[in-house]
Amino acid sequence: MFFCLCFLASPSIKLLVDDPIVVNPGEAITLVCVTTGGEPAPSLTWVRSFGTLPEKTVLNGGTLTIPAITSDDAGTYSCIANNNVGNPAKKSTNIIVRALKKGRFWITPDPYHKDDNIQIGREVKISCQVEAVPSEELTFSWFKNGRPLRSSERMVITQTDPDISPGTTNLDIIDLKFTDFGTYTCVASLKGGGISDISIDVNISSSTGKITFGHQRRRHNRTAMSSHWKT
Repeated sequence: MFFCLCFLASPSIKLLVDDPIVVNPGEAITLVCVTTGGEPAPSLTWVRSFGTLPEKTVLNGGTLTIPAITSDDAGTYSCIANNNVGNPAKKSTNIIVRALKKGRFWITPDPYHKDDNIQIGREVKISCQVEAVPSEELTFSWFKNGRPLRSSERMVITQTDPDISPGTTNLDIIDLKFTDFGTYTCVASLKGGGISDISIDVNISSSTGKITFGHQRRRHNRTAMSSHWKT
């Protein structure tokens, strides 16, 4: 007669990765999941919180590799261990892929509104907004005619409350003067680097009694826009 004194235990696992994982697009990412307990030995599977795993994913036991990651591959990835004893074990990590996109600007007073008016001696606010991932790495720099600008009594640089208007910086020109004419550039970048900056140009010029504002987004996308109105 055969007797089996079998000891059964529910699975336990751990991930050998950080949470979250912040990476640059194009990098290869490897997630490692290992068992720390369970009898019989549990099987390991990887799942994604939304949708299926990317088609390019390479699986080898508890190791998941994503070559040349893109923003579409970002999200929460979970390792699940199951041995049909107790509840399956689950550990997750979030992959964040750095990105800068959708740069835009607006001006106060609004030069595109026929009832608004930009005049010498008035205050002009140039606002620059960029969508950034992760938002906490976003930094802004301002330039006039290619030279760095620092906040002063007449040129006030601020960054808005991220809870109210995330990814936005303002340049307030107090008491607009003819000497303020020139090209103002807002440059958005990520502290982690690895991706191109986004630049937005706003040109203020005087020509036959007119002021011209224009902008162009460079490096990621290139667009141009201009408007004219009387002062």
